This record gives sequence, structure tokens and C-alpha cells, in this order.
Amino acid sequence: MVLRILIIAALAVLDFGLPTAAEDGSHDRLTLRSLTTWSDAHDGFGGFSGLAMMPGGADFLTVSDQGLLVRATVTRNPAGWITGVRWTNAARFLDGFGKPVDGFTSDAEAIRLMKDGRIMVSFEGYARVSIFQPPDMAPIPLHKWDRFKSIWGNSGMESLAIGPDGQVMTILEVPGKDGAYQTLIYQGGESWQAGPSLAGDGTFSATDAAWGPDGQLYVLERQFSVVFGYKSRISSYAATATGFGNPKVEWQSQTGEFGDFEGMDITLNAVGHTIFTLISDNNFLPTEATTIAELERP
Repeated sequence: MVLRILIIAALAVLDFGLPTAAEDGSHDRLTLRSLTTWSDAHDGFGGFSGLAMMPGGADFLTVSDQGLLVRATVTRNPAGWITGVRWTNAARFLDGFGKPVDGFTSDAEAIRLMKDGRIMVSFEGYARVSIFQPPDMAPIPLHKWDRFKSIWGNSGMESLAIGPDGQVMTILEVPGKDGAYQTLIYQGGESWQAGPSLAGDGTFSATDAAWGPDGQLYVLERQFSVVFGYKSRISSYAATATGFGNPKVEWQSQTGEFGDFEGMDITLNAVGHTIFTLISDNNFLPTEATTIAELERP
């Protein structure tokens, strides 16, 4: 975890926490509707890096850096916004040998619900993407065990997006020298191939991604300043015939305004507005909180 923070800090070496053009709100197309602190005494609480809202919006699934799958129930006010969160149950993922994940194999980073009710999860450390069918926590692998050996470590597949057509895509956390994010596309069976790159400015890292009901890809990004803390933004990408267009900043926080938002899901509410739900990773530090944020786009 410390290594990840140092990597992010290195990416943001030119960021001194000063406001940017987007920080004055001029680029914000999303409105923050709720911000809820979640605390719990259960063993293993914290380090949440992925989020998947359950149908109906009364529950969500999240995954942690210690290899837990946690289900939580939310309470909402009369307007429908989250006001509280309660841990419902949890289970630890198993590795390919049927043993509970630990250390190098435990860092779950992103989760997506599949149409058939199963879940798909991406991991850092021992980089991989697997399908699970809880309460069975044994993985169904989607590639050979060493397919992603070149990205084993602490800055790999933090994002996992399933398109409207069912296409699975993961985005590597750290942008390349050209500022663009590399993507990997699942081809079925055990086959993956490099996908179209996502243009960027090279100053943020990708922490999650999801397709919106408007057919655009939304990427949750993070920047870290050792002195001033985290800055988050959500960028949208329109799909083109050959890949993706240039990003548009939909929302950006002030530096230090929130914690380390790492997980995101996108849903529609009862009146058809698009809701972006975010979860922060407290990095298992007493100085950081686990928060759930909801942003609305009419």
C-alpha cells in the first residue's frame, strides 16, 4: 500500500495542490448529492477498491486489498440519497489451489456484476481477472496463470469495465510516457489482447472505470500530493469506430477535499438520472476514512 502511494506521488510530482482550471467548478457536470462515512468493527474492514451496486440500489458489493468480498446494505433518505451503510456479510476469495488469498494474491481492485449473476474481479500483485459465483469463492480463471506476469506488482489492473455488448476491458493504472492509459480486452476463453489507448494528460492514475447508460466510458482517476492529499476526477470517453475520443472532464474535486476514491459504479435512479457512486480506500490508515459519495447527472 505504501508503494502504491509513492508511485502516485511520483506521478504528481509537479502537483503542489494549487487549483487548476477544472477545480474552480467550470468543468463540473456532476453534482455531489451525498457523502457518507462508513465505519465498522468487523475484522478486515477497510482498503476497499472496487464497487458494484446491486439492482434496486439497496445493497452493494465491494472488494478489498486484503482479498475480501463484502456485501453492505445502505439506508437512504426520502430523496433517495445514501445516509448510512451497514456491513452485511463477507467472504475471502480463494486462489487457484483452493486456499484463501493472502499477501501477493489478495489485492482485489475492481468488481463488476455480470448479467448471469456472477461477479468478475480484477487483482493487482498477482495480476489476474477471474469470475466468481458466491458463496463459492473459488476462481474461474480467464487466462493462463502467468498471462500478465509483466505487470505483476502494485500498479496494474485497477479498473474493470463491462460494455453494453458484454465486452470486458481492464485499464492499467499508470499512464504511459505519452500520458495515455493502456487497455486490455478479453477475447473469450483464455485470450486477451491490447485494446485502444485512452488519451490523458499523464498527471492522474486510473482507479476504476464503468460504462454509462449514454454509451460513454467513464474513468475514475486519482492524483496524490504528499503535502495536500488526494484529488479525484471523472473523465468521459466517447467510443469511436477505431477506439475512443479525447477525454472530457465531468467532475474534479479540490485537492485534499476527499480521500482516495478507488471504486465507482454507474446506475440510473428512479427518475432516470445517472448516479455515480464512489467508494474510498482508507489504505488501512487511522487518519483516512472510508467514504461513499453519490454524484448526479440529470
